[in-house]
Amino acid sequence: MGVFDRLFGKGRDAERARKAELRGELARAVELFVEADRPAEAARVMVLRGDAEPDHRARLQHYTLAARTAPEGTEENKLARKKRALLVLALSGDVALSAVHRRDTTDAALELEAIGENEAAADAYRKLGDLDGEARALTAAGDVDRLEYLLASEQHKERGERKRRDRQAEVDLLLTSGRRREALELLATLAQEAPDDPASRERIASLRARLAKGPVVPVALKGSRLAITFSHEVVIGRSEGTLLVPSNAVSRRHVGIARVGGVATVRDLGSRNGTQLRGLPVRGELPVGEGLELTIGKEVPLVLAPSHTLPGVLEIEVGGQRVTTAFGPFPLGIGDWALAEAADGMIELRGRSPAAYLGDVALGDGTTLLVGDVVTTERGGSPVLKVLG
Repeated sequence: MGVFDRLFGKGRDAERARKAELRGELARAVELFVEADRPAEAARVMVLRGDAEPDHRARLQHYTLAARTAPEGTEENKLARKKRALLVLALSGDVALSAVHRRDTTDAALELEAIGENEAAADAYRKLGDLDGEARALTAAGDVDRLEYLLASEQHKERGERKRRDRQAEVDLLLTSGRRREALELLATLAQEAPDDPASRERIASLRARLAKGPVVPVALKGSRLAITFSHEVVIGRSEGTLLVPSNAVSRRHVGIARVGGVATVRDLGSRNGTQLRGLPVRGELPVGEGLELTIGKEVPLVLAPSHTLPGVLEIEVGGQRVTTAFGPFPLGIGDWALAEAADGMIELRGRSPAAYLGDVALGDGTTLLVGDVVTTERGGSPVLKVLG
């Protein structure tokens, strides 16, 4: 075949391709444009096929093939690459959830930037959270307003983040110095100011889970384990009270132990099976004195005895449980130290002498305690009080 035959043959193929395109035979038109050595025309029709394709994956394939077919730098090449990149962005989903989505979005942003579609590239970079990429694309696009807004927003964001970091550091300081109630209040403020940031809410939940709270708080005092209750009246019952005894012989609220006129007393709370002392029913308020051995509901032993080491403290043993109480603030026998239950239920260490330390940090009067706290009377000293879980 001569040169003229090849030229005229390709011309005829191109004409046939245009007619096929007019008839809507796009696949045939692509074949004929390729045979006619018209890659740009073939790519243009491939894009049309992609536009008409309802299936996203098939559409993406058409755009990809068109971008490869059209000569580099042609309008057809740029259009195919643009459509492919925009479709990838639409399909990429949440870049925070998938590394694949993030990679696809990055590739699309770079592609758009390479073909001069800088505003679309800036949108892609914003989706990625890539400040440098977004600023670069906006600069290339000449979009001064968006660029200034971006930089101003980022400065505001950085100031906000720096402020939050400073306040989180303040929370850390409050925690280590024993001011846990103030730390909770500050964390609540931070959580309200930044509802989309889970950090403060998580710290609040963690801190609340560690708060020492009643009705019974276990501690190690100078190496001895105590279970302390701060109730002004210690109630023993089957389903209600400070101490629960799961026995059918015990009433819902069976026995009350309190200090009346400076004297520890015990009384039956109108129970069904009564409270007995040597087989005789207890009526009215019975002073504990040097100690009592009672029976609840004619079955469950109850032993009451003053502490031999802590003045004003009563030891209670019932149903396999052993607790101590001072019917309010609990003296620890270390200077003027005492544990007390605040109005909000938090347990505080009160007292000024001797000095109290949590690690190397001196504690103030009214320190709110957390499970795991180890308190000493000097920096780096031996533990004298530990709050147990």
